[in-house]
Amino acid sequence: MEFYSYELCNRKYYRGYKLLLIMKLVVFFLLAGLMQVNATGYAQQVTLSEKNAKIAKIFTAIRKQTGFDILCDADIIKNAHPVTLNVKNSNLKNVLEKCFEGQQVTYSIVQNIIVVRKAADALIKPAISKITVKGKVTDTKGQPLAGVTVRLKGTATAVNTDNDGNYAITIPDASGVLVFAYIGFTTQEIAVNGQTSIDVQLKETVTALNEVVVMAYGTQSAKEVVGAVATLKALDIADQPTGTFAERLEGKLPGVQLAQATGRPGQGMDLRIRGAASFTSSVQPLFVVDGIPMIGAVDNINNINPDEIENFSVLKDASATALYGSRAANGVVIITTKRGKAGVHKVDFSSYYGMASLMKELTPPVMNATQLATYMKGFYEDKALYEGYTGGIPDVYQNPEQYGTGTDWFDVLTRTGATRNYSLSFSTATDKSALSVIGGYFDQDGIVLNTGYKRFSLRVNGDFTLNKNIKVGVNVAPSMQLEHNNRQGSSFNVDGQRAIFASASMIPTMGSPYNPDGSLALGIKGFTNLFAWANPLRQLLEVSDDANRLRLLASAFSEIKFLKDFTFKTSGSVDLAQLQRKRFIPSTALGGFNDVPVEFPGPGNDSALGESVVDNGNTWLNENLLSFKKSFANHSLEVLAGFTAQRYTRYWSTLVGRDFPDNNVHYLNAATRFTTSNSYAEAWSMLSVLGRVSYSYKDKYFVQGSLRRDGSSRFGANNRWGTFPSIGASWIASDEPFMKNIRQVSLLKLRASYGLTGQNEIGNYTQTPVIANSNYVFSNGLASGKVQSSLGNADLAWERNKQFDAGIDIGLLKNRINVTYDYYNKFTDGLLFTVPVPQSSGYSSVQDNLGDIRQWGHEFTISTKNLVHDFKWNTGFNISFNRNIVKRIGLNNVSFADRPGTTLSEFTDWRTLVGQPIGQFYGYVFDGVFMTQAEADKGPKYYGASSTTLSRAGTVRYKDLNGDNKITFPEDMTVIGDPNPDFIFGLSNDFRYKSFDLNITLSGTYGNDLYNGMEESTYNLDGVFNGPPELLQRWRSESNPGNGRVPRTLANTTAAYRANQTLWVHDASHLTINNIALGYTFNKFRSMPYIKNLRLYATVQNAFIFTSYPGNPEVSSSGLNSVSQGQDFGAYPLARTFTFGLNLGL
Repeated sequence: MEFYSYELCNRKYYRGYKLLLIMKLVVFFLLAGLMQVNATGYAQQVTLSEKNAKIAKIFTAIRKQTGFDILCDADIIKNAHPVTLNVKNSNLKNVLEKCFEGQQVTYSIVQNIIVVRKAADALIKPAISKITVKGKVTDTKGQPLAGVTVRLKGTATAVNTDNDGNYAITIPDASGVLVFAYIGFTTQEIAVNGQTSIDVQLKETVTALNEVVVMAYGTQSAKEVVGAVATLKALDIADQPTGTFAERLEGKLPGVQLAQATGRPGQGMDLRIRGAASFTSSVQPLFVVDGIPMIGAVDNINNINPDEIENFSVLKDASATALYGSRAANGVVIITTKRGKAGVHKVDFSSYYGMASLMKELTPPVMNATQLATYMKGFYEDKALYEGYTGGIPDVYQNPEQYGTGTDWFDVLTRTGATRNYSLSFSTATDKSALSVIGGYFDQDGIVLNTGYKRFSLRVNGDFTLNKNIKVGVNVAPSMQLEHNNRQGSSFNVDGQRAIFASASMIPTMGSPYNPDGSLALGIKGFTNLFAWANPLRQLLEVSDDANRLRLLASAFSEIKFLKDFTFKTSGSVDLAQLQRKRFIPSTALGGFNDVPVEFPGPGNDSALGESVVDNGNTWLNENLLSFKKSFANHSLEVLAGFTAQRYTRYWSTLVGRDFPDNNVHYLNAATRFTTSNSYAEAWSMLSVLGRVSYSYKDKYFVQGSLRRDGSSRFGANNRWGTFPSIGASWIASDEPFMKNIRQVSLLKLRASYGLTGQNEIGNYTQTPVIANSNYVFSNGLASGKVQSSLGNADLAWERNKQFDAGIDIGLLKNRINVTYDYYNKFTDGLLFTVPVPQSSGYSSVQDNLGDIRQWGHEFTISTKNLVHDFKWNTGFNISFNRNIVKRIGLNNVSFADRPGTTLSEFTDWRTLVGQPIGQFYGYVFDGVFMTQAEADKGPKYYGASSTTLSRAGTVRYKDLNGDNKITFPEDMTVIGDPNPDFIFGLSNDFRYKSFDLNITLSGTYGNDLYNGMEESTYNLDGVFNGPPELLQRWRSESNPGNGRVPRTLANTTAAYRANQTLWVHDASHLTINNIALGYTFNKFRSMPYIKNLRLYATVQNAFIFTSYPGNPEVSSSGLNSVSQGQDFGAYPLARTFTFGLNLGL
């Protein structure tokens, strides 16, 4: 054992004092042995004011003011807790008592020497018997709380409760105080007073202001947040058994619109924050998983097992998103995965089995076989009556009743699909390390025959504390996704099997997929005038199209604390993705619309087709962050500075072969002809510096400023760098003295922010001139060469969002009622636009930043605890109003169709023009059918491409908007619908009674329109497709005029009916009961104590959809493209799924 003076073991001082110290020790031990302690030194006066000071600093001050030497064990100096003192002219005894409180030391004063020893040292006082206190910690419902910190007050002695809420802590004596602390619950202090068993019930914290919110590059407590952030714990949506996490979010988050545009297995949902809009760029938000931005052409966020996720943070305003700079224009979704929690050791297993079936009420109405044959019989009758047709009625239509109802193609092509999911997780943690391992297997059979999706996933998250200043961690998440026949064509963006399923509403229902001998027919044909079709059932069963995605997300970090208030964190991550697609279409499964395959084809386009695609995308990211955090008096300051570097590379190649010798040989080396071979590579990189300053005063006034500067290879040389600042402030008014007497208000917080964010998803080489292959004449022949095929633009810059946000958070009745309101106003300028250039330049157009949009909106959220006793009932409701208006288009504000630079026509579905919301539907206004020739003669005439009018009795009538008695383009076309909803909403109710729980989640939209492109096709009056039963109510004669909505079948007049018009635009407002879940939880198993809990549950997904739209009201064949959204040309159908599952905790 070594003793040193107050100079803290500094050897240069020690050597000089060695003899003196020995002498003093001798004196001390003599006096101590005689139990004669001189206490006269207690009269010394001391003045000190220190906060979290090292004990060495306190010793120095005491020696200077009193002249006393201090002798102590070197370990005491090393292991002592920081000391906070504020005394003035206090006697030395009081100062020493406060200094040593909780330090587990004792002291004595001998003459002018203060001797400090460990409390257990027999020289100072007799050894004290240690005691062990045991107990259990539960919540107010009696449920055990795992991971509660139980600490002896004033010391470092602490333990955590286990999975059952049990703890055992050994303390030096029976007079201490135990502190019980747990996030989300009120901390309790209980005096031991000799007790060896103490059970504690913790109450939930009345306010949620201390909850941790994951933000850009760090975390904040809810009270510190100045921006618009919506958070959701995965635990709150765990009762929704879905294959992708996005499906669990629908209706839960204000300002977030989720649409299930397709029922394709493994497909997520389209997600848009605050109605994000752009002319050409993506409107999807940036997803960040454990700090790694999800990017790349082969990116698929669905590789994440929902059971891996801990919580979501949706960053909506500029203050919250600006630190992501040029990628934050559409908002940011931060996903945090599960990690080990101190003191918690557990194993969890979950599994469910589901049965999915077609939502028949969402399939388009079609004529059965008798109805279709009747329609075709009438088609030929009218043809003979009005067109001079003399061929008679074809035999196949002479007796319509012979067919009965015929073939229901929707039934033929679909099935009940099974879904299986298994997830096993293990987590453990101590004060030195934490580990979480989660493995998952998901297998979904599509409801369309021979389609499906599988996912294998593994995630390992580890955190390790090397010492009190150094922490390291690692995240590794490999995954594999297998898609079987989910795609069609060579495009990976086409909804899988969309075209085949869409054909079910157009194929003749008199036909059969089987030959008389039971074999699969090649095609559906033989019905006069009706188009022949390849057999869709054969196509589904015989086509082999498998896409395999391999992905590895991995990161590692090191965090070093130094100089007390500083922390430096460096991290590196990689995102390695590979897609391999193998497709083979035998000759018997080729064809489609009016194209029946040949059974024994020779070489050519009727032969089998094989394709191989490889798509690799790799990303690396390095981030270096330096933070400073300090609190003093009523002030708190936090500063963050960082530097990041990122690079993405991609390589893609494809090879298509034909003329296979046999339909059973699927490998490309068997092909004798290759029709397509192509490959390309692309890359981009970005360097960034960032900073954030957060300041608070009295924990109720908060100010935060941030700045990011991005340099990207995607932009022109003159605008390569962009700067994205933000400022935000908040005030917790409920903490003011004048609010204390208003007991009904438990929280009142005001927020405001303004900032600038950017959009960099414009393509990698838009700013660069493109060189293409070209031939030229040389020596009387053609020679191969290169030519510049497009203009570059060195001034191409970011699309910028300038956004203001103001919000208020209110808690009432001890937060039983919580209300949040946000208003935002966003101006987006510099939208990419295709600008025409003079033909003399040799080019047609160039890309430039010449578009502006203003967006604004309101968001309301209310959550209530309606009943809080044995029967509990919680409700959450949110509603969002988003608006946009186009302010500038190009140089001359010329409107465009489905993309910038495209011209309008009478068959153009959309129109974007200044002064209107983006992507409006465009067309004629339907005004019924001319019932008589007299009406046709008097009414406005439609000419189309003809020089003579096509209008006559029984033809379509449109409104004459310009009053010239002619229906002409563009004079009589106008905005006929808006795909943007007036508002979106979500509602959830959670009921709990003892061990039973019931959750019902709803969501919907109001005021949005949908353009039904399938109706535009199936209401074909030329007798070539099947169609809806309403076609039987068409105009036949002046005495049999039909229902006034469907014109006649007169040749050369039907095209007018298929023009863009209001009949094809439907109100797509809807209310969806997304999920109904009923569960029962078993908490105790006396015969199997290793089982901590077991929950059994049953759910219904897509239980009901209430809408007037004749199909899926959330479909959008063009995805989230702002200028061409809300169109239905068929999609993989939605399913209603019944699921049974269990969650087991060990």
